Amino acid sequence: MQKLDPHTLFSIFEKGDEEIYRENNIEELLDNPYVLIGMVVTGVENFYMIDQMYMLKHEEDYSRVRDKIKLKYFTKLSRYLDRVTPLEMEIVYNIGSDFELDRSIDALNELLLFFENIEHYEKCGKIKQYTDLLIGRKLEALV
Repeated sequence: MQKLDPHTLFSIFEKGDEEIYRENNIEELLDNPYVLIGMVVTGVENFYMIDQMYMLKHEEDYSRVRDKIKLKYFTKLSRYLDRVTPLEMEIVYNIGSDFELDRSIDALNELLLFFENIEHYEKCGKIKQYTDLLIGRKLEALV
């Protein structure tokens, strides 16, 4: 069996959304906060799906590189948040539905917990801004 390489294991997502937007000549959408947050949300969800598949099929080999892969992948996802300002996100989520808010909150909380555990507090601060904003939106919708 081929050895699992933590640098290429999730390479299917390395091309990612950005390349697809570029290939289809719609790069301007990469500045849209809704698109960027969507890439984070789907990225976190995809990570856990693929993570489970690798744990089931290659548990021994994958366990050795799992933490490195998660760090690399979640760091990449957190960079999308650096491109969104809280004000832009507030405008976008004024019209968000509860389901989208729940998915977004869940994904951002996963990122937050991960970076808290490895003590990357600068990333935590940025993520926390967005989770607070989204939770505020959710609470407003309940009132």
